[in-house]
Amino acid sequence: MKGYPKFVATVQDFYNLLSIEELKEQAIADLKIIYNTDDDKATIATTQIDPEDPESEWNTEIIDNPMPRYKVKGFETRQEVADLIVEYGGKV
Repeated sequence: MKGYPKFVATVQDFYNLLSIEELKEQAIADLKIIYNTDDDKATIATTQIDPEDPESEWNTEIIDNPMPRYKVKGFETRQEVADLIVEYGGKV
């Protein structure tokens, strides 16, 4: 691999990047973005405001996000992301 990848898909990818000294700083920066992303809630559409008009707006509801960014990457908790940042010398 040459340079930093365009897309980091998994926890293991982060471990691999953190083990390469010249890529470590960027990996920590990306982990901080994941850690600081406020995506614990999501908005879903429930019902149309006017069912007779297919172009009408929708009623929405705020729910707990089943797949926040840290889970998409494979972390179990947001704290795991913070622990990894600190483990490799970063500050949360």
